[in-house]
Amino acid sequence: MSNQNLSRRGFLLATGAACYSAAFKSNEAAEPVRDANQYKKLDCHLHINHKDRSIEDTIKHMDATGTAKAFILPLETGEGGVLLRTETVLHAFHKYPDRLIPFCQTDIRQAEVIERIRAYHLLGCRGIGEQKEHLPLNDRRVEAVIAECDELNWPITVHFQDDKNGFNQGIEKHLETYLKKYQRVRIIGHAQSFWSHISADVPSPDKTLYPRGPVKPGGLLDHLLGEYPNLYADMSAGSGFTALSRDEDFTAGFLERHPKQLLFGSDCPCSDGRGGNFNGVCYSTRLQQFLLRMVKDEATLQDIFYHNAERALNGTA
Repeated sequence: MSNQNLSRRGFLLATGAACYSAAFKSNEAAEPVRDANQYKKLDCHLHINHKDRSIEDTIKHMDATGTAKAFILPLETGEGGVLLRTETVLHAFHKYPDRLIPFCQTDIRQAEVIERIRAYHLLGCRGIGEQKEHLPLNDRRVEAVIAECDELNWPITVHFQDDKNGFNQGIEKHLETYLKKYQRVRIIGHAQSFWSHISADVPSPDKTLYPRGPVKPGGLLDHLLGEYPNLYADMSAGSGFTALSRDEDFTAGFLERHPKQLLFGSDCPCSDGRGGNFNGVCYSTRLQQFLLRMVKDEATLQDIFYHNAERALNGTA
């Protein structure tokens, strides 16, 4: 047998061995493929009539996104662009009691607000939200509603937006005061100024409500979530996703530090769970895919998708 044949055979054997070794290492290192549908999901932030979506279409949206249950949040004043009555939410709950968890909301500037909240409690509501009026966070009427939630052992979802036309302004100065004073209520933080404080460097809200780029460690959210188990973070909408996706290296640690206080939510207005009627974007499926990629621990992922919202709802922080 010639040296040329030996050389050719040796080359083929060596090449085959190298390819096998590379393929084996690649398969060994590959992570198992995960499907969002294998996890039970509770959406902590959903409205019925976003872009005129009906009750039935909202259920179809939940089905399309693999969502078992959802907190349904009314907006009675319509100041944020969506008008949804608590009575409509209760009607939807009675049609789909195994899928929908009704919250209530009413104009807290009205004198009978506490009586209305107590009536909604008797009718089956489980919390307040979305709390969204043009008032500063330290307004006595805001505190009265938080105090009532503390008495009822309820959660309250608060929209924080610090610009001049915003809602519950003054998160940096006043939120910690409420968390210290009222320890039974679960305050669920939501929206632009809540998530801007993932960073210690927060631009003026007049400049932007959706800061991007690297996160500076030491932000208000890390401090408050670390100190107060009665604070939860609603990851929904563009505000939550922008904050979490702007600096994935930081977010990986943020998710590890607060695994029991982060709530999956969508606040999604699309019609079908695929971005219909909303420029091809579904907030729910987008966040699901992000979390599947970022959260490696199975128990933590299931907590974020479902169990943390249960704890916020039932007061088992």
